[in-house]
Amino acid sequence: MKLSDDGRKLISCNRSAKGEIVIPDGVTEIGKSAFYYCTQLTSVEISNSVSKIEEWAFCGCSSLTSIKIPSSVVSIGESAFMGCSNLTSIELSNSITVIGGSVFRDCTNLTSVEIPNSVTKIECSAFSGCSSLTSVVFPNSLITIEGALQDYCISHITGECPLRETEMIGSFGGAFEGCTSLTSIEIPDSVTKIGIGAFQYCTSIKKYIVDKGNPCYCTLNDALCTKDLKVLVCVPGGIDSFQIPTNVTKIEAGAFKDCISLTSIEIPTSVTEIGGGAFFRCISLTSIEILDSVTEIADGAFTKCSHLTELHLRHKMPLDFSKAFDLLDLSKITLYVPMDSGDDYRQHPFYSNFAEVIEE
Repeated sequence: MKLSDDGRKLISCNRSAKGEIVIPDGVTEIGKSAFYYCTQLTSVEISNSVSKIEEWAFCGCSSLTSIKIPSSVVSIGESAFMGCSNLTSIELSNSITVIGGSVFRDCTNLTSVEIPNSVTKIECSAFSGCSSLTSVVFPNSLITIEGALQDYCISHITGECPLRETEMIGSFGGAFEGCTSLTSIEIPDSVTKIGIGAFQYCTSIKKYIVDKGNPCYCTLNDALCTKDLKVLVCVPGGIDSFQIPTNVTKIEAGAFKDCISLTSIEIPTSVTEIGGGAFFRCISLTSIEILDSVTEIADGAFTKCSHLTELHLRHKMPLDFSKAFDLLDLSKITLYVPMDSGDDYRQHPFYSNFAEVIEE
């Protein structure tokens, strides 16, 4: 191992290092990329003098099976353990306040993690791609989970989850995106922000449970809605059919995203707006009816609904919803429209691309 002149920073380790490594006493920092792709490293003992683990420190250590981070560590840099594909367990320091972006990304054998009570924020993609992760325990200290409350990780969210004052925030990747084996999540009432994509690709999810005292959100038909029932935020990812509650006026962006088993959907007359990517990649959806109450459909709402063969529009005059159906082969979709409106649709620059326009 190469240390700084004062012996306080571990700068690098020979890439051919094998077996167990013991970080010497007196080292306070494990430097950036210090053990980068030491693929034969199986275990690391971190001394209690270490307070900081920098970016990419153990990235690609694919033979590392477990790691204990002592309470002296207060900071773990971005992607520090990314790609440690044989890591099965993590014991995190109870001094850490932020779990940084992509820290445990693609740790594909990680089965469980307990977030210590000190953590207030989990950043984008922190556990993204942890496909064996089945259990996560969130502490009451947690305030922010970055990333859309959607995508393929959870088969069941447990607990009375208030999601108090939750705010959807943008990001480049969900904190737990791609955790395909995650079956249980308990979200404490301290959480005030859940970012867009935080649980992306959760196609096995069964239901959302929200505390009755939550001032912002509620559960209806096992889906997550705003408290006033006006906005359908997201639905369980494992559904094959869904009836939207009759009070809903807006289907939020990404609400049904990657519901790959969804075969039918009923949109009530109360709905006036469908958000961007609302039904993105619902690959089992073959037919959809959009009532004339809907006057706004955002970009990409039905993008990659690759098996869609029937579109039933109830608008007597064609509205330009062209961007809602981006990347679809319209020549394979039959368009059904109200009586006496067929010619208007056939002459429209967008709807003329459909396989056939039929009045009904």
